[in-house]
Formats: sequence, C-alpha cells, structure tokens
Amino acid sequence: MSLIRSPITGDAIREVADVTPAGLDDAFDAARAAAPVWRAVPPTERGRLLVEVGRRMRARIDEVAELETLNTGKLVADTRREAERAAGCFEYYGGYADKVVGSVIPVPGPFHTYTLREPYGVVAGIIPWNVPYFFAAKKIAPALAFGNVSLLKPAQETPLTALLLGEIVAEVLAGAGLPGGIVQVLAGGGELGRALVSDPRTDMVVFTGSARTGAAVGSAAAAHFAPAALELGGKSPQLVFADADLDAAVAGVVEGIVGSCGQMCIAGSRLYVQAAVYPQFLDRLADRVRGLRVGDPRMAGTQVGPQVTQAQADKTGEYIARGQADGGRLIAQAELPTAPELAGGYWVPPTVLADVDPKSPLLQEEVFGPVLAVDRFTDEVDAVELAHRTRFGLAAGVWTGDPGRAHRMAAALRVGTVWVNTYRILSDLVPFGGVGHSGYGREGGADAVGLYTWTKSVWLATDPGVPSTYGKG
Repeated sequence: MSLIRSPITGDAIREVADVTPAGLDDAFDAARAAAPVWRAVPPTERGRLLVEVGRRMRARIDEVAELETLNTGKLVADTRREAERAAGCFEYYGGYADKVVGSVIPVPGPFHTYTLREPYGVVAGIIPWNVPYFFAAKKIAPALAFGNVSLLKPAQETPLTALLLGEIVAEVLAGAGLPGGIVQVLAGGGELGRALVSDPRTDMVVFTGSARTGAAVGSAAAAHFAPAALELGGKSPQLVFADADLDAAVAGVVEGIVGSCGQMCIAGSRLYVQAAVYPQFLDRLADRVRGLRVGDPRMAGTQVGPQVTQAQADKTGEYIARGQADGGRLIAQAELPTAPELAGGYWVPPTVLADVDPKSPLLQEEVFGPVLAVDRFTDEVDAVELAHRTRFGLAAGVWTGDPGRAHRMAAALRVGTVWVNTYRILSDLVPFGGVGHSGYGREGGADAVGLYTWTKSVWLATDPGVPSTYGKG
C-alpha cells in the first residue's frame, strides 16, 4: 500500500493498493487478450468511444481539478485547465482515429505497392508526478486511437486522478461490450515501472520523466527490442533582447519559472538578458517575484503552491543553497505562508539568483522547482552560445520586437520547442519533445501517428507472368 499525502498540509489523503508481481502478470494477460479485440474495432467506432470518454471527462472537470490540486499542490486554475486539456486530448484523438492512411507508391514494374500503418500492441506509458491527469490522457488517448492497448503507470506520489481516468475509460468501454484489458492503470513504485518496461510482453514504451530514469527506461526497452519514446527533463533558457516589450517579458519569465510550482520540464530556469537592459529588467523581475503570493492553491489570489513532496522541497532548497555557494547573488525571494494550517506543507520560496558560476549544478541540472538563475549577454551569437551551455534541449523562450531576429533565433536554437514573445503554451495539435538529454520521439499532432504505429509495405504483382526476380537488387 502507498500512503498518499497532500503537499498543502502534509496530511494523508488516501491509501492506494500497489500492483503486485502477480497482479502485473494478470494485467499483461488481460492486455494481450484484449489487443486483437480492440484492434478489430473499426477506427471510426474507436474514435466515437474516445470522444465519449472526453465528454464524460468534461462533466467531471471540477471534481478532477479539486482532487489534482489536493494531490499535487498546484493551483486550481492550473489543474482545471489541465483537466480541460485532458478531455480535449481524447476528443482530438477520437477525431483522428479514422484519419490514419497509408500511401500508394509508384514503383517501376507491374506492381501495386502500398503501405499500411499498424499498431504496436501493448503500449506501456509511464508518467511523472507533476501533471498526472493530463499526462495520463496524453499517453492513453493516442495509443487507443491508433489501435493499441494501454498499460499506464502513474507516479507513486500522485496516482489519484490517473486512477480516476482509468475508471472513466473503463466505464465507456464496458458500456460498448469491450473487455477490461484495453486500458489498465497500475499503481506502484519504481520496481513496478522497471518490471513493466523490461517485460517482453510490452511492445512499446512511452515515458515522461527525468533524464536519469529515461536512460534506464530506454535501455530496458531496447533489451527486448521494444521502441521507446522518451520525453525527459529540461534546463530551458529564456532570452530577453533589449528591443523586447520588457513588461510582457517579465510576466512571461515569471510564469515560466513559477507556473506549476516550478515543477515542469519546460520551466524557463535560465534567464539571459541583453546587457543594455539588464539592470532595469532585473529590478522589475525582483519586484514581481517579491510580490508573489505563495500559499494554499485552493484559495483565490494564490499564485504559487507547494512542492509535491517533502523530498522535492528539500532538493530544491539544496539547489538554492548550492547556487549561492557557487557565487550566485540573491536577487529576490517570495515570502512563504505563515498560516498554522499550512505549517506541514512542502514550501519553497520562488527565488532569483544572479551571476551563478556556469558550472554550478544550479545551471547544469534540472531543479524542478521555482528557482531562476539570471545572467546577461551581448548579442545574438552570445545568446545562442549561453543557451547551449547545457546537455538538455527541450525548450527555449525568445523575447524580441524584431521579427527577423525571432526567426534567426528559432533556427539557431537546438531545442524541441521555441516560444517567441510567449511561453508555456502547448496544444495536442503540435508535436512536442526534445533533443539531447531531453530525450527523443515526438508526441502530439500528426507525429503521434508515427509514434504509435509502424509502417508495413505491401507488394502486389499485377501481372502474374512477371518473374519473381524482377527488380531485385
């Protein structure tokens, strides 16, 4: 059993039964039995069922948002938006289910040659603790849309909304007379995740989490030749040029580091400001951070909630201390809540440090907390060089009033996503993923078809008299 605690107060919420090795065997048996049944469901009908899941998810948005906030400590405004996105994810892929097509290839000779897109079969999805409900939807919906079945393991700390989503999907599928093994949400810790990924009954793995765990996941999947997509961490730079709208940039930079309590892979944790506006930008940034209201994420007016676990709060605090030890100047910190009922919560102050040693772990490792490191740059070349001083390549922000510069920077930055004069905007219509230590593979948009299916080529001779050796190499 896992005891689930709320990061807002530290109080226990619920106990959740962890899946045993025998339970995992049962889950695989059910998934393997259900896979051919689900694959045989016509794509249009699969799509209709996914849209119905989305409809039922929308009817429970308030319930999901409250539970997600209680379990993760995130603002209700955030968890409500994520619940809406999760429902939209099922609706989007429901509409996409019957739009997957192959192609006819005009090869030389008397042949009709074409391709088919085939589902992998049993897809294992593993998600982190920061956005459990939406990430569960993001893993399950496209897998189902394109004919796979799904085994999903949420993080041990935040399984509650993923389990709820599993119940919603199961209700819809059962109502259609389909077997229960099509979608299964499996609660447990690291041992369960390792067993799920390394089992040869898993045909494909889609993982979101840290780079260290992602490397292990990719290796375990490769050992039995299962393809894997890894959406890993980031150390994303925000680049503010002197010609930018500085007020908009300050707002975007702050949202990019304290949104989701700083616990997001796309956090803009490194800020570089052009030297000509560096002092004034730093002053505006410091004022904004000092004024942030940290507290109960269920209350109106709260802007930043707690870290999701005490261990994560301790880790973030250690990075702040290390950054200062590595020469960083404390520019600003927000005040922590003082209400007695929040005394047991996992609180860390949003913090800005300037002039940190570039080799410091604060600038090289993913903190996953509301900690921003700031420095200056001179020109575009310098900005790109600073942006690339990391092994990660997930995202970047560019703030400028020059359209030409915007396009030059977008082309020069080696990251999966570039935001210009905005930040932290995502859509299921747009591919998402990283390079380097931020992983490989793309979820979202048309790229999801290539992720969750493989290509089969078919050759049909239109002239039976053609020798079988025609065109052979």
